[in-house]
Amino acid sequence: MNLSQAVRVLVLGDGRRFPVLPRETLHMLFPNDSDRAFASGLTMLLGVGLLERIARGVYLNRAAPGTTERCMGWMIEALRPGHLNYLSYESALANAGSLSQQPYWYTLATTGNAGEYSTRYGNIAFRHTNRRRAEIYPNTVVDEPGGYLVAHPALALDDLRRAKPALVASVDKIAHEEVVGEWGPYHAG
Repeated sequence: MNLSQAVRVLVLGDGRRFPVLPRETLHMLFPNDSDRAFASGLTMLLGVGLLERIARGVYLNRAAPGTTERCMGWMIEALRPGHLNYLSYESALANAGSLSQQPYWYTLATTGNAGEYSTRYGNIAFRHTNRRRAEIYPNTVVDEPGGYLVAHPALALDDLRRAKPALVASVDKIAHEEVVGEWGPYHAG
């Protein structure tokens, strides 16, 4: 691929529909490239800033429209494809108002592998959970701007209690009870 082909595909063509691209998807957009030509083209696209490397094998298409609003949701989906991921732990508690300090990381529970990623859009930490989908879905809502699931405050506190018991003391109990009341019933599994 050369720069004009890349612009035709990623800026003007089908590639615009993919703000976050796994390497395999990106390679499908350039089907005539050999592996060597694709690798060379990928290096060139990173160098000129058309693509940004989020993690190994995952790239942000900087020419795609609306990359800032939904970027976090797309990155989460691309980093743990096929797994259930939801914002939880101290991140969900801070968003709900149960925790006064804002955490430095977006901490998510995932049915996939644990891992941590630093991006210019925020740091993402995945923590593995053994919870079943039947317990997760009724206790999460979709964050509209981000497009990712967010845990009910009671679920987030339970996750925090399981994974980081020392941090439970930093939760404002009175504020947490108010927030849980606003969210409605928690469906314990």
